[in-house]
Amino acid sequence: MKRLLHVYVHVPFCARKCPYCHFYNIRHDDGREALFVDAVAREIDRSRRRGAFDGVELATLYWGGGTPSILSEAGFSSLADMCLDIGPMAHGFEWTIELNPADAEPGKLSDYRARGVNRLSIGAQSFDVERLTFLERGHSGEESRRAVLAAVQAGFDDISIDLMFNLAVPGRRKSWATDLGSAFDLPITHLSLYGLTIESGTAFGVRDRAGPRLTVNGRAYAAEYRAACRVARRAGFEHYEISSFAQPGRQAQHNSAYWSGSPYLGLGPSAHSFDGQRRWANAPSLTEWAEALAIGADPRAFVERLDPSQRALETLYLGLRTADGVGVDHPLLDSTNAKQVVAELVAEDLCRLSADRLACTERGFLVYDAILDRLIAVARRPEPTPAATTVN
Repeated sequence: MKRLLHVYVHVPFCARKCPYCHFYNIRHDDGREALFVDAVAREIDRSRRRGAFDGVELATLYWGGGTPSILSEAGFSSLADMCLDIGPMAHGFEWTIELNPADAEPGKLSDYRARGVNRLSIGAQSFDVERLTFLERGHSGEESRRAVLAAVQAGFDDISIDLMFNLAVPGRRKSWATDLGSAFDLPITHLSLYGLTIESGTAFGVRDRAGPRLTVNGRAYAAEYRAACRVARRAGFEHYEISSFAQPGRQAQHNSAYWSGSPYLGLGPSAHSFDGQRRWANAPSLTEWAEALAIGADPRAFVERLDPSQRALETLYLGLRTADGVGVDHPLLDSTNAKQVVAELVAEDLCRLSADRLACTERGFLVYDAILDRLIAVARRPEPTPAATTVN
């Protein structure tokens, strides 16, 4: 029986570094692109020799980054050839490429579609000029609109866009409403919603510490999140994961593989992988990763094997990110203490029970971390000892 394989390719190049981004990326040039493409070929060959592709069908292919759409035509073609050679495509194969709105040239989009790319993720982030300026994005709202329409013209019928909220900008309530209206006025099938998070080591991390704060307070955060949920619902989109909305049948298959705990293989510098028991990540440096592959050394920065308790914890927090939730027979929910906390979460309208599954409500998604803390704390608490009985 064929195994389904999900493959992620981290393309580490960007035209410029966004001030909020903590992912590994570097400036693009022809030499670095050639080094990257050559090293991906070596990494695929390394995986093939280790049996990673034996009996597999390629279920999903996701090119993220970085900015995959910055690749040259030759670079794209070479990467496409080697990725599609990993194995035969499974039924319903999904191939996503992240696209910078400014890169949405009709010829490029047509080439993507002709080679088999069938899903685009467009990094709009906002359609509002003040919000885009705040985020220091290099494109306009009009370019994002044109990118979506150009993608449709090129034959794409599965298009996701990213929107970012939690921005401390003037008039944020009105501009957020405008962003949501602009997004759902377009022929998109998916929305990924991101609350701005201030990460250490980023330009925003430095600015936020110096003040003023770059994010809004908790009440405003909740209001913006709920506004997105309302608008998406009215547009016929399903809220299938904490930050993901899709038309029926248009859920992101690749991302859903992560949330369901399916194995996946990451290629490229800083890319992560999981085989069902072990997790590993490549060196977060193009040169270190490529040089290791060139001399036949291990390109990974770390490898860890998950014990049963770690795996149980992971399936709990990944499952509760989704509308489907987790089964009530989950090992961390099966104790008397845990069942009591589950009952409390349901009574507080933070979770719901249906068909023997526990899932977060919309209100629960807003305090997802706190729900996990409560469930994990009770899982680690000893079960009460039954009171002794005396038999006369």
